Amino acid sequence: MENNAKPMGLYPLNGEVTFIMPNTNVVAKLKEAEPTQTLTSKYMTIEDWQNCIGQEKRVIYCGMKEAIDSSGELYYLVKCNDGAQPFVAAQTVLVQSLQSVKVGQAISITCIDVVKNMKNGKTALFEVQDLGFNIFDKKES
Repeated sequence: MENNAKPMGLYPLNGEVTFIMPNTNVVAKLKEAEPTQTLTSKYMTIEDWQNCIGQEKRVIYCGMKEAIDSSGELYYLVKCNDGAQPFVAAQTVLVQSLQSVKVGQAISITCIDVVKNMKNGKTALFEVQDLGFNIFDKKES
C-alpha cells in the first residue's frame, strides 16, 4: 500500500448518486448494533494536554492538515489515532516533532509540562518517541 493520501472531495464524482437499499436482515442488525469506536476527531486543547501530563499516548500518526486561523495565518494540525479515538492537535512543539515522520508510524506522545509563554499563553512540552513500526510496512501486515 502506498503512502499517498487522497485529497478530500465530494464523491461520487460528477454528481452521480446511487442509493443502496439494505435488505431487512441488515436493517434489523443496524437497529441492534452498538458503537465500537468513535470516528469523530477530538481537538486536543492545551487544557486537555495539561490534564494528562506524564501519561503516555500510543498513537498511529495519520499526517498533517493545513488550517487557517481567524487572522488568515496558515498553521498545521497533526492527526493521530490512539485506537479508541482520532484526534488533532496544533501545539507547535508537537507539530515540529512530527513534521518528518512518515504517515502510519507508531509513536509515543507524552506531555511532560505546560509552561507560560511570552504571549501570556501556555505552551505544552512533549516527549515524542518512535515505536519502531509503520502500519504500511509490508513486514507488519
